[in-house]
Amino acid sequence: AIPISEEEDIIQSTIRELAQNKFKPRSEKIDQASQFPEENLKELSDLGLMGSIIDEKYGGAGASTISYSLILKEIAQACASTSVIVSVTTMVGLAIQGAGSETQRQQYVPRLAEGSTLGAFCLTEPSAGSDPAAMKTTAKLEGDNYVLDGQKLWITNAAHSDIFLVMANEDPQLGRKGISAFVVEKSKVTEGNFTIGAPEKKMGLNGSHTCAIYFDNLHIPKENRIGTKGDGLGIALKSLDTGRIGIASQALGIGQAAFDASLDYAKERQQFGKSIGKFQGVSFKIAEMKMKLDTAQLVTRKAAWMRDQGMKHSMESSIAKAYATEAAFDITAQSIRVHGGMGFSKELPLERYHRDIQATLI
Repeated sequence: AIPISEEEDIIQSTIRELAQNKFKPRSEKIDQASQFPEENLKELSDLGLMGSIIDEKYGGAGASTISYSLILKEIAQACASTSVIVSVTTMVGLAIQGAGSETQRQQYVPRLAEGSTLGAFCLTEPSAGSDPAAMKTTAKLEGDNYVLDGQKLWITNAAHSDIFLVMANEDPQLGRKGISAFVVEKSKVTEGNFTIGAPEKKMGLNGSHTCAIYFDNLHIPKENRIGTKGDGLGIALKSLDTGRIGIASQALGIGQAAFDASLDYAKERQQFGKSIGKFQGVSFKIAEMKMKLDTAQLVTRKAAWMRDQGMKHSMESSIAKAYATEAAFDITAQSIRVHGGMGFSKELPLERYHRDIQATLI
């Protein structure tokens, strides 16, 4: 096992106290009303945890990837919607920090790190989900501006962001090699249309608003391209390596919440003169949930540690994302079974955990 440092332990304890005392009591209303969790984000911003993994020189906390994983896990354990918002904003900040010029870093990253605005990561399109080479959104250089045309789907934070990291094709004939990355600042749009659709009606993560966005003859300064022509797909994929650690961490948090509820219930619920946890049918379920949770934590911790060491971690991040999300799905399903009839009731958050975890699987 990879132990956590004293600093990482303090960070985890701090965020756990905030999440359990403040975020958890708000989580049901956020889910039921599809309410954007502004209070949660403000409190995270006040603690300097919106950009925990961003370098200190750009306004972040300069924390380790392991700390970042622990933060997202603790937030997701209390309110999964909030963790998604933080994860995507961080991913955008890291992408600009890693691939942008120093001017671009100073211009955009501190705003994301301090939480004065959120970030939106704009890759997916109607025909370009797993296949980025099928991207239809274009960026044509005209004088001092790029002109963007196209649409993006399933964009987290779209309705609440000012900084959009957009992948668009400068040269469609080159396929994926023509894709570049651009920053679009919504507040500075002066020519063309940048339209944000209504939030999608989803089965879970309802506090995280997800929208389609549309570009119609949208002009942005040519200085807003991140990196050089054709760097876009590489920037996106590198961002997703860290993003997958984030998704795995969120799944861990949801799975932990479901496991803790099940363990407590198995100890408290009495049938036939003893707690139901004393029966093999229930105790085996609890044991299996624990095995999956601990294994998911290990593979996620390994991926985070490798990133901290500067090691290539694409495969390990993918393994962590795939395993942790599947494990958490199984844990949330078993949790409902352990609770019997009460597991089917909306009085308990189990059905929310099971709905929220679905998005991490995709």
